[in-house]
Amino acid sequence: MNAIRINVSLSRETYEGLTEEVEPRGRSRFISEAINNALTERRNRRIALEYQEAGQEIKRINADLEGTVADGID
Repeated sequence: MNAIRINVSLSRETYEGLTEEVEPRGRSRFISEAINNALTERRNRRIALEYQEAGQEIKRINADLEGTVADGID
């Protein structure tokens, strides 16, 4: 894995929780996994919203086409 070193600021409360729960040699991995999980969750929410919007668009198109399909069939 290619690693890039960054500096971040944490609230004291967050830092204390991190130091209580995670050993010093595992903090980078923990933070990286937490970020990856948050990014995956964010992407999944965005994709779900896009599917929902696409579904609404399909319903709108189908409603518009219903009248067209019935035209001239008498």
